[in-house]
Order: sequence, then structure tokens, then C-alpha cells
Amino acid sequence: MKSISCWLHRLAAVGLLAGAAVSTGSALAQVNIRIGHGSAAEETLWLMKADPKVTPGQGKAYKLEYTLFRGTDKRFQAFEAGELDIATGSAHSVLMAAAEGAKFKVVATISREGAKGFATRYMVKADSPIKTMADLKGKTVGINGARSSAELWARMALEKAGLDTKKDVNWVALPFPSQGEAVRAGKLDVGAFPQPFAAFEEKRGGMRTLFTSQDGVSRDEDLMVILASEKFIAQQPAALRAFLADLVRATQHYVKNPKEARQALVDSKMVATPIDVFLTMRDYERPLDARVDLEAFKGMVADLNKYGFTSKPVNLTAVVDNSFLPK
Repeated sequence: MKSISCWLHRLAAVGLLAGAAVSTGSALAQVNIRIGHGSAAEETLWLMKADPKVTPGQGKAYKLEYTLFRGTDKRFQAFEAGELDIATGSAHSVLMAAAEGAKFKVVATISREGAKGFATRYMVKADSPIKTMADLKGKTVGINGARSSAELWARMALEKAGLDTKKDVNWVALPFPSQGEAVRAGKLDVGAFPQPFAAFEEKRGGMRTLFTSQDGVSRDEDLMVILASEKFIAQQPAALRAFLADLVRATQHYVKNPKEARQALVDSKMVATPIDVFLTMRDYERPLDARVDLEAFKGMVADLNKYGFTSKPVNLTAVVDNSFLPK
């Protein structure tokens, strides 16, 4: 368990983004689900709270109790302590946790990074002399934390451009909201921008995209996923199925009615992004069936091992379980 504890402390810097929580007990047929979530790329999950009418099972088969965790490490600590039944996490951080022996099942995908939707952008000032990735030799690259998705994608892209990512660039960890100003002030030569931060900078102007995560990894891959505790799965499988069926309904509503769904998120204050930015920004892919892409997970584990983010194997058949989702 020592290795898991160490991993949890490192996890504060890992992964793109964020969380809210739910509490479990059961009152007759209705089961309280304690769910811990973050603050980015989880809009379809938040919509279940913002507009519960799109989730007919809510209030009948189950009740959701959300808790927001700004730090991924605190969310995982609460999950491991049995204080949460369900939690969100970035796929890379979840896979690293599984490699360290953490016990859970990944039961659904909320968002996916790649060519079919938004891909994280690495941006420089519009007037920067940096025109190609090769120009980044000796420069400073911003990431949100060590061993994060943002770092992994950047390392892969820079390596393809012929750079030695251990010697040729300097890595600086800053929270995503701080990277725009850091690039503009010259403290970073290039910064990493997931949504909505990329949309903010595009609207503000004076920045341009140098490369995206797709220059590093050429496949679409799960970004934010949902994991459930083994205890909750064993005790409340029907409630989990009802929750995931409603997550699929919320996802389909969000994709088919984007303006209505996004307005509901803003009105409920689940999203603080200005409405003019939020309604028009390019979104991540939202898998309509919420199924975890097992083949992509295999590639992600290989990437984590190749770049030294973890050296241990992951038994994906023991970690991923799509069986609770609607057929």
C-alpha cells in the first residue's frame, strides 16, 4: 500500500482536470450515490444535476450527492477511504493508479480527446519567433503537472519533431488558468490549453496554436472516465445500472441539444465559463454509448510505460467493465 500512497501524493500534479461527489446509503428502493467529480470536461455528468428531467431514474432508483474536488489527489484519497462510491478521473491518471494496485472498475467514459472533437492545444504568442516544434529547442514548455496527460502528449509530439524531451526543453508546471498570462508575459514559450482555456485565449486574441495533442498521439482516446468502487458494485448493481443508463441519456441530450444543455449548465452555475464562449467553443467528443475504448486504453498503457510514467503492467480486463452500461 506504500506505493499507492506515494502515487496519491504524486497525483496532485497528474491529469487534465477535475471532480464532484455523491453519498451512499439506501432508503428503500432509492440508493444515495456519493460521487466525486472535477471541474473540466465532465459536462454530461454535471447536466444530470443541472437538468434532472433528462434522467428519469434519478429520484426513483437513485439519488446523486455531488462533491467537487479541485485536486485529483484529494478525490482519490476520498475514494480509497470509502467516502465515495463513484469518482471521475483522467484516463491516464486512472491507469497509473491501477498500475500501483488501486482497486476499482472503470465503468464509463464521459469525454474523449482526439480528431473527432476538441484536442488540447499548445499555444504561443501570435508574434512569437517560434514557428515549428523544432524551434522549441532550449525553450520553456508549460504543463499542468508532472506525469500529466498534457506532459505526455507534449513529449510524444516533440519527440516526433526530433527533440530530446529530457534535454532540449524545460518543463514548467502551472495551473491551466495561469498559462495564458504566463505565455503572454514571456514566462512560458508555449502553454497547454484544454477547454475552456483554449476558447478563452482564442476569443482574447494574440495567441496561435503551435501543435495539438494529436501531433503526439494519433488516435482518439478517453479523457475523463468514471470509476466505481468494488464494494458499491457488489452491493448496489441495480442502482449503478440505472445511474449509467441516465448518464447515457444525459450525454445524448447534451450532444443533440447543445445550446439548451449548455445554457442549463450555466444557469445552474455548474459551469462558470461566459455563455458566449461556452455556447460556441469546440467541445470534446462525447461517446453516445459512454463505453470505454479498451483498444485505446491498451495504447495509453503502452505510452505510459514507454515514457516512464509507470513501469508496471495493467490488467485491463480486470480494470474496465462496460457491462453495467445499457446494451
